[in-house]
Amino acid sequence: MPGCGVRSIFFDCIFSPIRFLCVLAPLLWMPGLEAQALGPASGPHSDDFQRTVRQAGVIFVGTVTAVHCEFGKDKLPRTYQVSFQVKQGMRGIRTGSPLVIREWAGLWEAGRTPRYRVGERALLFLYPPSRAGLTSTVGGKKGKLTVVADAIHGTQVSLPLGWLDSVGQPPVANLPASSSKNSSPTASLPQPTRVPVAWLIQRIAQAGSAANRGE
Repeated sequence: MPGCGVRSIFFDCIFSPIRFLCVLAPLLWMPGLEAQALGPASGPHSDDFQRTVRQAGVIFVGTVTAVHCEFGKDKLPRTYQVSFQVKQGMRGIRTGSPLVIREWAGLWEAGRTPRYRVGERALLFLYPPSRAGLTSTVGGKKGKLTVVADAIHGTQVSLPLGWLDSVGQPPVANLPASSSKNSSPTASLPQPTRVPVAWLIQRIAQAGSAANRGE
């Protein structure tokens, strides 16, 4: 039965690769299925706080001293010039120095609350200036953190909600000494989205060091 031998060889040649693909297919699909089951990868590349620190060319705590609108020839706003007194420089600017930045006027929506007002204190993460000398806050509103001070908690900074898991809450030892035992339990604890400025500065320095090491 020569024909049977030929057919046998033919089917073996066809089905052997098919059986191999059937075994290989689940192995090829497993990584994708596993990734879907585990959800988005965690780590510095998916961390909003780490990403903000890495992308910032200038980081500082300062007070706004002046806001000036620069108009074009058509008498329409072109840029806004904002002046700061730097309370503490962390990257790109020295502590105690004056700083002037320029932002594209399109970021300042007409009729909305101004992006900066004279006298306000903030911790800012700014992109490196462009060739035109313009900059803006990294991640939009997340790049500008309001700095507040009160008698109980001292000087604190308000965090974006997306940073809470990665930055966390400071240890109790870092809370200001003005939080006395006589204060009520709710008054003696910091607000959930606020942390001491000094502690956050340490976290920023740690994140910057980790980024430089490529972690």
